[in-house]
Amino acid sequence: MKTRIAILFLAAVALLAADLPLIPYPQSVEVAGGELAVSAPFTISVLSKTQGDRFSATMLQEEFYNTAGLRATVSTIPRAGHGVVIGYADNEVVARQISKRGLDAGTLSKPESYLLSVDENGALITSKTPAGLFYGVQTLRQLIRPAGKRGHATIPYVKIADWPALRYRGLSIDVSRGPILNEEQMRTAIRTLAEYKLNMVSFYMEHVFPFTHSPGVAPEGAELSPDLIKRLVEYARDFHIEIVPQQQTFGHLHHMLKFELYSPMAELPYGHVLAAEDQNAFTWVEQAAKQLAEAFPSTFIHIGSDETWELGQGRSKEYAARAGIGEVYMERIRRVIEMLKPLKRRPMFWGDIALNHPELIQKLPKELVAMTWGYSPREDFSNQILPFRNAGMDFFVCPGVNNWNRMFPNFDDAVGNINNFVRDGKKHGAMGMLNTDWRDDGEALFNMAWYPIVFSAAAAWQSGVVDTAKFDAAFDWAFYRNNGSEFVGSIHNLARIHALFRSTKITDAADGLFWFDPFSRLGANWVPRLLPVASEIRTVAERTAIQLAASSAKARLHPRTVDYLRFAAWRADTTLMKVELASEIAQRYREAMVTPKRAVSLLGSMSSPNGLVQDIRDAMVQRKAEYRRLWLDENRPYFLDSMLARYDHEILYWTAKERLFIQLRNEFSLTKSLPSPEQIGLVLP
Repeated sequence: MKTRIAILFLAAVALLAADLPLIPYPQSVEVAGGELAVSAPFTISVLSKTQGDRFSATMLQEEFYNTAGLRATVSTIPRAGHGVVIGYADNEVVARQISKRGLDAGTLSKPESYLLSVDENGALITSKTPAGLFYGVQTLRQLIRPAGKRGHATIPYVKIADWPALRYRGLSIDVSRGPILNEEQMRTAIRTLAEYKLNMVSFYMEHVFPFTHSPGVAPEGAELSPDLIKRLVEYARDFHIEIVPQQQTFGHLHHMLKFELYSPMAELPYGHVLAAEDQNAFTWVEQAAKQLAEAFPSTFIHIGSDETWELGQGRSKEYAARAGIGEVYMERIRRVIEMLKPLKRRPMFWGDIALNHPELIQKLPKELVAMTWGYSPREDFSNQILPFRNAGMDFFVCPGVNNWNRMFPNFDDAVGNINNFVRDGKKHGAMGMLNTDWRDDGEALFNMAWYPIVFSAAAAWQSGVVDTAKFDAAFDWAFYRNNGSEFVGSIHNLARIHALFRSTKITDAADGLFWFDPFSRLGANWVPRLLPVASEIRTVAERTAIQLAASSAKARLHPRTVDYLRFAAWRADTTLMKVELASEIAQRYREAMVTPKRAVSLLGSMSSPNGLVQDIRDAMVQRKAEYRRLWLDENRPYFLDSMLARYDHEILYWTAKERLFIQLRNEFSLTKSLPSPEQIGLVLP
């Protein structure tokens, strides 16, 4: 039996090894024996006068140099030899190459499709569209391997015919619940998303767009100004990414409605939801939409409108009692959509409230695109899709990276959620996918989430479900240009940490566990439940952090992201260090109370230059410094102090415990007695 399992395992490894390390994996791949060996002089010929196509070629030029140290030249003249030819299928030179290489030009009838061929004569990338050429370049970039000495590279002989399963493939990035990416990171995000063939970005906004009709709402340092949007739109154009405005226009508007000036528009005073029938609220939405349409030259405008839980509790209470909450919600959506028609934008909205009233979905305007969302790793998402499809509405499926309220993304939950939700979306005719990044408690760092983001790119491009083993086998090379598996191994270790936390029946690796007080009533309940997994989690976390540090030089692409994964591991380690040491402190204090001869020694071990309390304090100081550095690496300074205040509170808490135990030791020298834990404000686990 063991022999049979070993044979099957080796067969699976051999099968994975035969696959090319490509993400997303192309729709059709033929791998021939042999490889193209290239060295200088080497030419990338762009048979097009379009600036965007030349830009695609420069990305390929950079890849040859960064991966193999090969300096390629970009030319608009076809050169003989073993170079790369990039051009449209109707070009005479390209058409001859298509025929000579035995490629199926019929594939190119599909939107955004491309053909890629590599043989002894060189490489060819062809399409009928600029986007297709761009995506062909991204695939070829992943095929380039260094060969022997610097300046030499190899490319396997392949024939690839490829096209996307979904027309729109995007990511929603939360820029309203704390962290706001700086412009450099926004550009990096756009470029990186495009590398994996995503073609849409939507910045989720509540109060950060500086609307002229609600001045003072967007905090200084947090504004997403029209000038910034213009720069990002121009930058994204070369990467074939559409930037979609996403502005809450119904709920999630507390940061405007908390102002005295704007609270009269609220359903409840200083609440979160606009009053359903307030004319000033409609005027605000109309003017906001006009300003967004001026700033964003997008096909779409996303009006949010999710989680309007206060609706019917305040000013619309009588209306809701008479007509029903669902009707109140639907009528307001219908009125907003009618109001936005002059903008000539396709409206999108979050579909959760509509799904609570499926009998009313038929009443929604058919031009409205439903963004149906769900973030759990379920087996079947049909019930979140079919009500919209059966009503004749276009829809996107919207999974999530599962990063919110967590020390780092729950990678296993994210993959299960994304794979099945997008699979069902493709099955039922989805218009697209919009994966989601949320920062509900303000702590999440964006660069921790690339694994589920890239996985969603594969899910949206490929047909059916993504083979997770095949994806993992490709991830290190496709994302980091690393020949090994160190980085995907570290990601799976972090996923294991989530599972170990969840085994305690408290939660996964949530931010709340990092901040909890082990000497509170809640802490006294949690510590004994966490203690059985503490050693294992700390061992996995420490080994992961050490491995990432040792492997960081192997990340030849996207190296900045490695430090974020290291921080994730150390943060998990610190959480369980607090659990273990708090438990030890509790045991030693109890022992000191009943063993006076050892009390001074035991109290000293709890609080001294090398005491347990100081160990926790010092770990928190270190985590604070790391968090601050990483935050400023990707985000604006805005809101950072609010997050650092949590670290400061934690550091001061342990500093106070340091003084407490020193004071108790000094007093014991005089009184030969210790107070009960309750007398000094401790609930000991």
